[in-house]
Amino acid sequence: MQAKRSVLTFTLVSLFAAASAAFAYGPGPHGGGMGMMGPRAGAPQDAAQHAERVKARLSGLKDALKLQPGQLDAWSAYEAKVQSEAQAGAQMRQGMLEQRGDAQAMADYRVTMLKHKAQAAEEINVLRKALAATLTAEQKATFDQYAMGPRFARGPGHGPGPGGGRGPGYGRGCTGAA
Repeated sequence: MQAKRSVLTFTLVSLFAAASAAFAYGPGPHGGGMGMMGPRAGAPQDAAQHAERVKARLSGLKDALKLQPGQLDAWSAYEAKVQSEAQAGAQMRQGMLEQRGDAQAMADYRVTMLKHKAQAAEEINVLRKALAATLTAEQKATFDQYAMGPRFARGPGHGPGPGGGRGPGYGRGCTGAA
């Protein structure tokens, strides 16, 4: 039972991390310098830059949704939580960098970070559901496209698989197709 719970927690945290990265960085190759494990070596990444990208992404989403007055309370709660968690995540990543060299301290910090992210994912999901409940069908479609990120919203012909012709990123991939 404990093993199942651990696997489920790890899966949820991993999904949240991937989704938040897609949400926070928006379009562009490599999503603004972040990989699955955080910033690449040599890529400047600080909490202020991260917070600014999240704020811009949320602003774009808010404009695209064309929210009505009755939807603004749910939006404000969702937006505030996403922004605060983006800031907390950036600070945690910086804290992780400070733990380099001490393997046990880094492992302990990672566990703490994952627990925080799991709790935050649950809270954001509750607020997301509350916001989605106020949206029209058209707004929900827009919201879902933003939540999945630009790579998923482009449709057929842009990615691997039948009719893809391109790699999983933003370029041609290795197919050589024009």
